[in-house]
Amino acid sequence: MYARVSYILVAALTTVLFLSSCQEKRQDRFEREAREYTEQHCPKRLDPVTTLDSMVFVQEGAAGNLIQYYTLNLTDEQRTEVMNNLGEIGDQNLKVIRNSIVFNKQKEAGVDFTFIYYDATKGDKIVEYHFTKEEYE
Repeated sequence: MYARVSYILVAALTTVLFLSSCQEKRQDRFEREAREYTEQHCPKRLDPVTTLDSMVFVQEGAAGNLIQYYTLNLTDEQRTEVMNNLGEIGDQNLKVIRNSIVFNKQKEAGVDFTFIYYDATKGDKIVEYHFTKEEYE
């Protein structure tokens, strides 16, 4: 009898947890996933110059905005090169979004993507790219 009651309680709790996880709003899930990624993986060095500092999902507008913060550790020569190629860097970021499998759910939801780059030495913002659904589809 006690085993049956325990089984029913476990089944009921499992059902409640399952249903509540299914009811998590999409934007809440995106926010949680960005926070968890940042906590587990950031800062993450992507190459000798670029570090992903954090990822944040902001619930703004119709679908929200996934913001990625980067730091660039540049020499003076590299800084000049980056400044001369800002358009090309923006184009590369747009290609990353378009070709990304990782961000499929966010793209399907129409989320905006923002990439913000800071200078590691000076702490100044170098550039910010913002892409809407119309731009990456």
